[in-house]
Amino acid sequence: MQVTEQSAASKAEQVARSRPAVERWLTWSGLVPLPVFLVLHLSTELYRSFASDVGDLVRAAPTAFELVTLALLVWAPLCVHAALGVWLMCGRHEARAVDVARLPRALSRAWAIVALAFLIYHTCELTGLVWLGAADARDLGFLLVAKLSSTRGGVPLHASAYLLGLLATLAHAGLSTHRGLLAEGLLPTPAKRQRSARACAVLATLLFGMGALAVIRVASGALLH
Repeated sequence: MQVTEQSAASKAEQVARSRPAVERWLTWSGLVPLPVFLVLHLSTELYRSFASDVGDLVRAAPTAFELVTLALLVWAPLCVHAALGVWLMCGRHEARAVDVARLPRALSRAWAIVALAFLIYHTCELTGLVWLGAADARDLGFLLVAKLSSTRGGVPLHASAYLLGLLATLAHAGLSTHRGLLAEGLLPTPAKRQRSARACAVLATLLFGMGALAVIRVASGALLH
């Protein structure tokens, strides 16, 4: 059994090393930054959604160190990941998804398109305003409350868009993390693949629950009571 597992691990490693550089860049630019960012960001937003005073919505202006860290550890890898993903989906490079089932690959790509649209929407509606000087970073909490609690014809369109965007982002992150580990040869045995799939699904579900709870609390106006 040990010999078989070692043989499988060796074969998986060889397959991973034979992958084109563009595929490995796509994998690693999303494998670490996105899940870590989502855990930190969603846990922070959930904590903020339970603020007991409206004054707590005032957010501290980011320091230069925080801005540089955000740019290098979040935006740069995500931009690389998104650009390479679009490149591959447009057929500029034929991806060799070795040992990755077609259905998970198709679902991951479909959710990736929705997640990218949500990222652009979220940036334009909030942080983009700060970058353009149209809003103060300290007022982002108030802007978020105003946006998510608004309705059109009685329908909370912005809150619904956020929930859909969160679902797409976390579904893509979960599927892509599992696919990335598999493609990099880190899951050579069926048992490891099964544990990875379950762990990624559980983590994505938990993070969606956290994000959805934060969105619902903000959209309901709970922070303004």
